[in-house]
Amino acid sequence: MRARSTWAALALFLLPAAAAVAQEQASGPPPVLVISQEEIKPGSMAAHEKQVVSYLALFNRANVEGHRLGLVPVSGDDNQVLYTEAYASFADFEATRKKGEEAFAASPALQAEMEALDRQTGPMHATQRTLIAAYRPDLSYRPLGADGVGKSRYFTVTTVRIKAGRANDYEEYTKQYNRARDKANLDEHTAVYQVITGASSGTFISFGAARSLAEWDDFTRKMQARNKAIDDALGGDLVVKQRRETAEAIFAESRSSLYAFNPRISRPPAQIAAADPDFWNPKPVTKALAAKKEVKKDTKATRETKDTKQ
Repeated sequence: MRARSTWAALALFLLPAAAAVAQEQASGPPPVLVISQEEIKPGSMAAHEKQVVSYLALFNRANVEGHRLGLVPVSGDDNQVLYTEAYASFADFEATRKKGEEAFAASPALQAEMEALDRQTGPMHATQRTLIAAYRPDLSYRPLGADGVGKSRYFTVTTVRIKAGRANDYEEYTKQYNRARDKANLDEHTAVYQVITGASSGTFISFGAARSLAEWDDFTRKMQARNKAIDDALGGDLVVKQRRETAEAIFAESRSSLYAFNPRISRPPAQIAAADPDFWNPKPVTKALAAKKEVKKDTKATRETKDTKQ
């Protein structure tokens, strides 16, 4: 986390702060998504997480609005952490940044604490980047709402870059695929965003959620039947062959990574936390250990009481 992107990390994917956006969140993805990518130096992940926890505590004391989801890598770049945020509009993003800056400017003590955290955290980063993207409902397929995301543990993040001048072809390619999935009535969910700034032109990012990796086992077992259902829905072998040729012509790059939600570096709103309170609001380690010791103490006392009665 850094000073420049601190305000860009105060909301999260599917989790805007404004009431109007919260209503949108319940039914689907938000219109504007901001993604902060932080490349952590090898060996610094644990220390970085502790620093992020300190940032969140500072935000709470400053009464800064906004929420966020933190994601840590499972596959792909093992050192890249993602923070995702959501807004009702680009104007909402601007207003949130301004309110955050004003909150710290009004308190020299809080500002000094923020700067101290920035100095401590800065050397842990290799690179940092912020992307701003717009939701593309026409390219998405049955995207999840807040409850579905809140019950999930993983995000599959697929990034594609389209060759210059082929964006329209990509859009039709994706819409055709989604029509086939709909015809086959596949129980799949993707939310697609088009990057407006912060990455190469023609960059699209697709998010898919999973509650556990056991879902991948089920997907693998059914993959052959699934693919056949899609091929049939597309129109058969000839259409499938044409799509392979189209893909070769329009895609410059495609990569997929798996990330796990980390509640310790997240600041979820009520909609997400309510879906699984125990996961999204974990007890601090010290409190958890104290509670565990208390349970053991009570159990021991109960046994001693029984022994005395006997």
